[in-house]
Amino acid sequence: MNLKLTLAALVILPLTLTACAKKDEAPKTETAASAAADQQTTPEQQKAIDALDKPVLDEKNTDVPAEVANASADEATASAEEAASTATAH
Repeated sequence: MNLKLTLAALVILPLTLTACAKKDEAPKTETAASAAADQQTTPEQQKAIDALDKPVLDEKNTDVPAEVANASADEATASAEEAASTATAH
């Protein structure tokens, strides 16, 4: 009986101490980091980002047509949704 009580105390005590611990001021540091990330990019930086974001198309890759692969994200998503809806309708 005494062993069960000790084991229960050892399990419950860390949970209680964790739940009652004082909260850190982490959100303030996260907002400072996100504010730095929200700064506007210069045209040179955007050009570098766009150059890195372009996929390398492989001539052996035939599962995605080039017009879909090279389309912007919103257009590609819309065409994929249309294709999925027509495939399920038939």
